[in-house]
Amino acid sequence: MRSSLNISKVAAVVACAAVLPLAAAPAASAEDAYGSKARGGVSIQAIDSYLSGVRPGFQSSKTDIGSAPTIIDFFDCRTSDHGLVDESTKVQLINYNYTTPNEYWEEKTFTACFGGGQSHGEWTGRKGDDLFFQIKAVNGTTSSGSGPTLSASRVHMW
Repeated sequence: MRSSLNISKVAAVVACAAVLPLAAAPAASAEDAYGSKARGGVSIQAIDSYLSGVRPGFQSSKTDIGSAPTIIDFFDCRTSDHGLVDESTKVQLINYNYTTPNEYWEEKTFTACFGGGQSHGEWTGRKGDDLFFQIKAVNGTTSSGSGPTLSASRVHMW
């Protein structure tokens, strides 16, 4: 009886020793596998989404992508007045500040995505987190109440 108790204790110790390295290993998350990018040892949160029927004034979700350059790519864009005018959209990067006024970075004009391709905007030299972008104009229209709408099959901000 005593030897079976000792065997049980030894088995419990061996099982704990086998599990201990697993407990010390870093935990993985879905975020590690999708939506983040390592750049210089810094974890960068990315937005990977799409746009459907948005007007000027639309704001993306906020994201914390560190202090690296911010890149926004639009793929396969369309507007509601497709074919009637030369299509374009103006995009502005904004750093949301809780206690001070927001920082507004320069506007970029995207045109290449309207031919089924990719438009690329890059903002460098900025600091901070809680970044988002805003659609400033669609085909030259800045009104949020009327005018053309914008759709993009994929939007990637990182």
